[in-house]
Parts: sequence; structure tokens; C-alpha cells
Amino acid sequence: MRVFDKTNFIKYYFLSLIFLLLVNLVSSQVKMRYNSFKPGGEWLDTDGKHIDSHGGNIIYVEHLKTYYWYGEHRGKPRGASCYSSKDLYNWKNEGVVIEKGDIKIFERPKVIYNDVNGQYVMWFHYDGVLNGRNYGIAELGVAVSDSPTGPFIIKDHYRPNGHESRDIGMYFEPDTKKAYIGYAADHVNRTIRIVELSDDYLSTTTNDVDIDAHCEGPGILKKNGKFYLLTSQCSGWTPNPGTYYTANSVMGPYTSQGSPFIGDAGNNSFNSQPCFIFKIPGYKDAYLYMGDRWNGGGRPESQYVFLPITITEKGEMEIHWYNEWDLSFFTPDR
Repeated sequence: MRVFDKTNFIKYYFLSLIFLLLVNLVSSQVKMRYNSFKPGGEWLDTDGKHIDSHGGNIIYVEHLKTYYWYGEHRGKPRGASCYSSKDLYNWKNEGVVIEKGDIKIFERPKVIYNDVNGQYVMWFHYDGVLNGRNYGIAELGVAVSDSPTGPFIIKDHYRPNGHESRDIGMYFEPDTKKAYIGYAADHVNRTIRIVELSDDYLSTTTNDVDIDAHCEGPGILKKNGKFYLLTSQCSGWTPNPGTYYTANSVMGPYTSQGSPFIGDAGNNSFNSQPCFIFKIPGYKDAYLYMGDRWNGGGRPESQYVFLPITITEKGEMEIHWYNEWDLSFFTPDR
């Protein structure tokens, strides 16, 4: 007859418990590494936390050999977050670089780097209640920092040339180093306007044009001398069919060309809203569609839809769906 050894049982029980705790500890410290994009999927930063950077943009700072992704931080504290990366897949959380503070509505931050004075300039949608109407202030806000990871200090906020401004996009022209902001404008986004920024990117100029389009979420790219303006319709947090426009000048006039989302069965831009088009350095004609999947509201856990943009030989913009893809989609510069 086998005698139950209570002492050994307790010893093995505690050893097993310690082993399981160590396994869980090691597992929790294993950092997720990505080598591809999975549009609409869970995307964690290098600390294993959900990336909270919505409605923003990506820049590449050449002398730092680093990408920086800015966007709305919808967790606490509210404001704009910054993430850094060496490969566009794996992102380190650099923290909240500007808090919205007393600003009721802080949306769509876009950052540009001025390589002449070494400043980082952030433009954003500054809004709140005016005359009892939400989103009634409708202004552009501008902030500046000497570091890509902040802090950014707000310098001004106003209506550009007297026009309402809500959802914004940004375009940088590398040949002239001019920068432009596209913004959903007057009469509650009944038009899109494009305004040129000053040479230091700290203010808007009077070079400002109207595009007769009831839309928002503008993104701009240029290929072969033609400009492509990608927008969404205005339906709040609900995705809708995107539309793109073409012109021979960044200031227009623009002509509507229909939806670029090929095979979009839901007719909702692959369940996303455009926020920016990023031209990836080191590749030929590598344009990245950055879209937000708001999931019915601007929550911190909302997902992202990053997809390659193709301009066909006929000059048509196309965005196809891929469950997974990587930068080998593009041809490296020679």
C-alpha cells in the first residue's frame, strides 16, 4: 500500500506553481515583432499595448533614419501621441506629445519637419461649441516642437482666411519644399479647401482655393505631374464610399473620378476612412493609404487599415484589399 507523502505533495505543488508563474512572466515580456501589415487587425506597440494614434500621419526624418507616427491619443490623457519605428511595422510608444487640455475637440494632427530650422510643426483640427453648436468653432490649430517626440507647444488657432476648418490632411511637395493643408470647410464640410503654408510651415497664406466637394478626410499624392486628392464622404463615424479627384496642379481645378477602392463589397472604403497618404522613401512610387477603422466611434482601441496605393498606366488610382502584405510589394529605388 502506497503511503501519501504530504510533504512531497506540498513541495511539488509549490514548485509547479512557481514554474507556471515564471512561464507567464516570460511570455508577458516577449515583445511582438511584425514583418508585415495586417489591415484591420490588432496592432500592438513594442510594449505589447494597442497603438493609440488615430487620424494622423507618418513622417520620415532622414538624419534620424526613423519614422514617426502621430495621431489622436483617445485614451488618457487626450491629445496627440507619437510612435517611432525603423521599419513601419514595429512601433515604440514615445508618449503623448501634446495634451488637448481645455480644447474641447482636438482631432486629425498632422506633423511636418522643417529641415531648415530643425522644427517639427503640428497642425490639427481645433474645435468646440460656438453659439450652441458643437463643432462650431471650426479652426486650424498649430503647435511646434524642437524634438519629434515633443513636447509640442500650441502657437495659434484660427480660421484660415476666414473659412471654417474641420478634418484636415497635409501634402508636402519635395521639389519646392512647399506644404499644403486640405481641409473640410464651410457650411459643415460642404466644400474642401486647400491652403498653402508659409515657408516655415507655421502659418497659412492667402493662396487658398475651394473644391466643390461635400467630403472630408483629405489625402493628397502626386505622380507623373498629376495630383490625386482622396476623400471620404461625411457620415460621422460610419464608413462610406471614398472618392478621388485629379488635377494638374495641387491647387486644382479637380475633377471627380469615383472610388479607388477596388472590390469594395461593403461600398465603405474597406470599412475605413482615409486620414493620410504617406510616400514611403527608398521605394519607387510607394504610396501608403492610411485609414482609420473607427468601429462606430473614436475609441482608443479603434483599428487601422494600411494598404498600398497603385496608380495604373492609365493614371487611375486603385486601392486593393490584402489580408496581409509587406513592403516587398514596392520596387526599391535603384
